[in-house]
Amino acid sequence: MTTPKPPTPQGISALLKRAGFERSESSATRIKGWRKSSEGYSAAKWDDHGSVEVTWHRGLLPPSEADEERIRILTAYIEAITAAGYSVRLQSNDRLIVTAGKADR
Repeated sequence: MTTPKPPTPQGISALLKRAGFERSESSATRIKGWRKSSEGYSAAKWDDHGSVEVTWHRGLLPPSEADEERIRILTAYIEAITAAGYSVRLQSNDRLIVTAGKADR
């Protein structure tokens, strides 16, 4: 029995990039403290237990179109991440929480 390796933001980001997904890029705006993001994914540390948060940023996509696209994209992210052996759960309808997969038996 092997212990599953916990995910890292860098590892999940690289996995999604290899699967052909675009990473969101954040840039400053002219308003101090405000940032804008391009369309794509971001991966960040979620908690101190080795979980990673994956979100999809809509970029310039109109809000009226973003909900349907978010569901489609998050579903594709789930397929890619679980295929790599990680466990994934949908949180709050707009983000994924990635944890270590089940141990090999």
